[in-house]
This record gives sequence, C-alpha cells and structure tokens, in this order.
Amino acid sequence: MTSSHRKGLIAFGAIFVVLFVWVAVADGLGRPSVPSDDVAVVSDISDDGGNISKAEYAVAFRQSWKRTGLEKAPKAGDAQYETARDGAMNDLLDQVWLTGEAEELGISATPREVRNELKTIKDTQFPNEKAYEKFLEDSGFDEQQVLDRVKLQVLSRKIEEDIRKGAGKPTEDDIQEYYDASVEQYTTPAESEIRLIVTSKKADTEAVQKALAKDDSDKAFARLAEVYSEDPTKSGGGKTTATAGSYPEPAGSAIMEAKTGTVEGPIEVDGNSYFFRVIEAKPEEVRPLAEVRNEIEQQLVPTLEQQALTNFIQDYNAKWTSRTVCAEGFIVARCSNYEGDGRNPAADPACFEADDGKQGKDGQEEQALACPAAVALATPIAPGANADAGPFGQLTTQPLPQGPIPPADQATEPPPAVPSFPTG
Repeated sequence: MTSSHRKGLIAFGAIFVVLFVWVAVADGLGRPSVPSDDVAVVSDISDDGGNISKAEYAVAFRQSWKRTGLEKAPKAGDAQYETARDGAMNDLLDQVWLTGEAEELGISATPREVRNELKTIKDTQFPNEKAYEKFLEDSGFDEQQVLDRVKLQVLSRKIEEDIRKGAGKPTEDDIQEYYDASVEQYTTPAESEIRLIVTSKKADTEAVQKALAKDDSDKAFARLAEVYSEDPTKSGGGKTTATAGSYPEPAGSAIMEAKTGTVEGPIEVDGNSYFFRVIEAKPEEVRPLAEVRNEIEQQLVPTLEQQALTNFIQDYNAKWTSRTVCAEGFIVARCSNYEGDGRNPAADPACFEADDGKQGKDGQEEQALACPAAVALATPIAPGANADAGPFGQLTTQPLPQGPIPPADQATEPPPAVPSFPTG
C-alpha cells in the first residue's frame, strides 16, 4: 500500500479522542442480553437501531485492520488482533452512540449537508477522483459507508455548535474575578523620560557638577552628556526612558520619585556618579474595569465553552456506556459489562508497583515515571486527523484565560471516540 493511499486511509479512518471517565460496571440485574447474531446492544435507541450485528462487525473489522496498514486480517491471538477488534467496536459504537445522541438532542444532518461535507473532504484530501476511488478499494469502504461516516462528522459538528451556543456568558463576578487577578496586564507602569550622565572619574564628576550649578537647562545637560557621560546614551545627549528597576539603587528610586524638571546628582553607585534631569514623569495608569469589560468577556467565553464541552463529554460517555452491553469476545472498555481493574491501561505497569512508578537500574534510582491518573483526561486527536476539525477531541485551539482546564497529556486506550473526517 502506498504512503499516499495509507494517508487517505488514516484521514478517513481518523478518530477524535475525547475525555473518558474510566468506569467498570459490574454485571447486574436488568441488563439486556445480546442476541446470538449480534456483537452488542445499545439500549434506548429507536427502531431497534441499537443492535450491532456480527455482519456489521465483520465489515468494520476489515476496515479497522486495513486502516492500520496490515496486508491481511489478524487472527485471534495475533498481536494486532485486539487492536483491530477494539478499533472496529469503537467505530460501531461511535455510530450508534452519536446517532442516538443527535436524535435525543433533535439534531439532524440533511443529505445536502452530507454531500457538501464529502465534497470538501474529497477536495482537501484527494488530488483527483481516481485517488478517491483507489482509497475506496484499499480501505474496505463503499460509497454508502463513506456517506454514513461523513454524516457523523456533520452531526458531531452540529452537536458541538449547539453546546457552545448554550454555554452562556460570563457573570459579573467572573469578569471582576478575572480583572482582579489580571490587573497587571491592564496596567501601564510609571516611567520617566530623562537625560542621564554617568561618570566614573572624579575630575569628570566635578566638571559636570560645576557646569550644572551654572546652567542645568535641557540643552546644557545634553551637551555635558555628550562630553562626559560613559553611558551608551551619551550620543543622544543622554536622553532615555527609565522605569522601575532600570538603574541600580539608590539612583533608580531617585529617578522614579523625581518630578518633571528635577535635576539631581551626583548620586554614588558602586564607584559611578549618576546625574539626571527629568524631562517628563508619567505615573502608573490602570485601565478601569469599565474600559476593558467587553475585552474580558470575550476572553472568558472560550473557557465557558470548553467547560460546557467537558461536562457534556463526561455525561455522554457515562450515559452511553451504561446503555451498552457487548457479547463475549467483543467486550471493550466502552461496554457496561467490561470488567477492569480500575487501572488506566495507558499507564506503564510500573506505575502500580510499590515504588510508585520509580525505576531503578544497578541500584541507582531514576526519575519517577509519568503516571497518569485513574481518571484520564483529554488527549490530542489521533494521527492523521485535522486539529481544526475536531468535534469532541480538540476542545480548543487557543490558550484560555482562566479556569480549571484539564491537561492534555493523559490518555486511555481504547477510548470512547467520535469518528470524524478532516474538513481541512
């Protein structure tokens, strides 16, 4: 399989990884049984759409192992088998879960929207129609299956848009809290425009002091700076701008505390003599809240949207996991009858040893492992996907101003996911 065809497979098979609350639900009363011809049953889906048949699984399994670049289907016991099986089950559950969620929210995708989405994908991912047809041949997808997957992309984007719109606006308390915590960014520090003379020789210091006693005008000070000053500003007549901390003490404080028109010196600092003349003194200015309120509100909106998405995804995963029962041999972590040990499967096994994940070699203690929490948080989207297109995976593409935003360096495997095709 060529790299370009494989890229096409990755693009169309890409999965947006989302937040996953790790749950292990023990078998209990009231759980529906899985018919012999099915691999899973998802409750509360209309028109018996929650039954996932073995025939559907066979198609998804073929697409899954082809997506990984394998030349033939792995068999049970092969190293790649569980990966392909889990990929197939996740694809199938994505279709049922997302379709069911959209129906409950009253969200739909029209045939025209799906066709337009597919056109965008083909225009951005394939150089020509022949390349697209080659993708279908290599991937195990037919045209209708592609349309079904593209429909999920449209639905997922609409769901995300709906969540963002419902996130609300920051409250007055939110805005005030952010302003108080970030007031420095709305503050222009005090500064003084000055002329400066720095000398280190006693004769030069005395000459400057004597000359200023006769004439301390701006013109005279500038001329003296050009002749006697050892500071880099001498070529400009000693003209410069001073802010807090610009110059060593006690000269620095004397400069910042002086008023316009003040001439002082010599001030001794580590063998040097400082003379300065204040041309203009500008006090610190803080922009009032009323002036920056709208700016802060716009900064906080993405935080509220991300929190709304985070809350939705947590509820989405928990709800649909509780409704999903899988047949023996097809059980993945998204099935309510999955029995885990409470450990994050993405973590190194050493993380659960008595030494808390520290590894030693030849008796030397090494740096502790990066052990993820039992509750896994957001992870980047899968390779090959477009980061700008993410419905539930890439929750934001901008740094957010505040709020407890989950880190994006922890993962679970296999995760509940929303299938998506890049939109460029």
